[in-house]
Amino acid sequence: MARLIRHVPAIVSAAWILLSKLTGFTSVQTRLLALLLTAAGVYCLRRSAARNEASPIHKGMVFFTAAASVSVWIGPTFAWPARYPVASLYAVLFLVAILPPLLGREVFTAYFARKTTSPAVWETDIFLAINRHLTALWAALFALGFASALVPGIFNLHGLLWETLFEAVIPAALMLGLGVPANKFYPAYYQRRRGLVPVGDAGAGPGSAQPPPGGTLTGATPFQKEKQKMESRFTIVAVNGSPHAGIGNTAMMLEMLRPTLAENGLALEVINLCERDIDYCIGCGVCMEKGRCWIQDDHAGIVERLLAADGIILASPVYFLQVTAQMKTFMDRSLAFGHKPQPHWKPGLAVSVSAGYGETHVAEYLGSLLRVYGAFSAGRLTALSTGPGEFLGKPAVEARARDLALDLARAVKEKRRYPATDSDLIFYQFMGALVRDHRDSIMKDDFAHWEKHGLHRDFETYIQQTREKAKYDPEMRKAWMQEVVAQHRSRRAGKNPEPGKTASSPIAPGAMTCRELLKMMPLGFDPSAARGLDAVYQFDVSGAEPFQAHLAIQGETCTYHEGPAAEPGIVIRTPDDVWMAIAGGELDGQQAFMSGKYTVEGDLSLLLKLRSLFPR
Repeated sequence: MARLIRHVPAIVSAAWILLSKLTGFTSVQTRLLALLLTAAGVYCLRRSAARNEASPIHKGMVFFTAAASVSVWIGPTFAWPARYPVASLYAVLFLVAILPPLLGREVFTAYFARKTTSPAVWETDIFLAINRHLTALWAALFALGFASALVPGIFNLHGLLWETLFEAVIPAALMLGLGVPANKFYPAYYQRRRGLVPVGDAGAGPGSAQPPPGGTLTGATPFQKEKQKMESRFTIVAVNGSPHAGIGNTAMMLEMLRPTLAENGLALEVINLCERDIDYCIGCGVCMEKGRCWIQDDHAGIVERLLAADGIILASPVYFLQVTAQMKTFMDRSLAFGHKPQPHWKPGLAVSVSAGYGETHVAEYLGSLLRVYGAFSAGRLTALSTGPGEFLGKPAVEARARDLALDLARAVKEKRRYPATDSDLIFYQFMGALVRDHRDSIMKDDFAHWEKHGLHRDFETYIQQTREKAKYDPEMRKAWMQEVVAQHRSRRAGKNPEPGKTASSPIAPGAMTCRELLKMMPLGFDPSAARGLDAVYQFDVSGAEPFQAHLAIQGETCTYHEGPAAEPGIVIRTPDDVWMAIAGGELDGQQAFMSGKYTVEGDLSLLLKLRSLFPR
């Protein structure tokens, strides 16, 4: 369904052109149909835009349909789109290609290039240059298509053959014969001309077969395979809030991380906020309700790269005990993401430097904001410096940078997740309640995000970590409490237990193996402690001497038997060295059980009786 919706603008444009050829939109009914086509195109465009799947070409097609539909209602003077529908469409596409660069906006081919390239290259000079060149080519092709489509009307060449030739065949030949090959081969050619090896990682995809604008790509060329191989490299994206860009102390600290990251196969990309166009947040709340900010600037693109990165770094010097204005503006504009926990977790670092006060506070603040982009803090890099490069204890700062870069690389490559913290829990509880309370008003989109990912279900879903369930038996706790009370009373009465004789810690001096230990246990059996007890203890021993055996207690006697019991009251599964350590007092039996060094199945209260049954 989503794929069909994505193609509706093209379908609507084609339908409008066909109806124009057949009817000329001379009747009220056909004009109403034109409006219905426009409404369908606008609706599907909005649906696609919500998923970031509305390309500039789709937008141009919907604009053409809307403008042409309005023109036929105004009157014959303005109804030229109905007389020259194909030419009108190419005129709109020409404007789609030529207007954005004239207005200082992103060229339209960059939208398609981002689909097949790594975010790490989207702001490189090569990427931008290649897309400027390709956009100029497509603008020329759309202009030629416009001119070709006008030929039948200008020279009065009416008829199916002439119209098909000039309105369909020739424009299609231009697009498929020049546009598509240029998308496919020009990026690699441009890089080779610059003395670079095409790696399929820049521009519209050096060596990657780009589809025609609005089209799709099938199959994989050799260049694409090379691109995929290169894009397997991990990317760390760092956002630098310093107004000194690449020459400040913050930038120097980021560069301290680069060598170790590179040695471990991670590329570091630094985004300097002072070089970007980011407006202030005005607190309108539209992003919470609609899902994204309405302000068109560089912020959205930077966030997309952070979300796509394998790890992220937030860095800022201290300005008046806080982050810089550039970093604060960037974070304020990230409100829409702050309420929407990402469905993944990746490692991140916080970096801060001050002249002598506030860098730890700022680094802690930046570390807490990593979660906005789906990251957890793997550490903080801080330093003191009063002038450019004048770090206090620079060797120590560099050593710390190496350690943190190594931790970050290990977390990325091994997909490690650090333990959840109280800050995670507090954020989850606060934000979950806030989103639920405002789900029908300003936080509609936030609530839909939480529902989609099941975040309201529980904290474990949010943190993507599960709570280990420990075995709990009320009878065992009751028996344990009785044992604790008895020991306490014995101490108060001056009868201190011998060291090492904790619960489930039987002593059998002279035993060299676990089998010998179990055979000797009946020698230390206390019949008085077994009055009224009829139980079988089975031991499933693993390790160097795997075997099964059981102790049968009946009529105040204890006997050892090889093999499993028919109906054991309790089964103790333990490695031989663990049980030997417990028996020798080297390991506390209760702690070993709670930490999972051995497991128990059956009546757990029998485990606590071992000490009293075998006191020697």
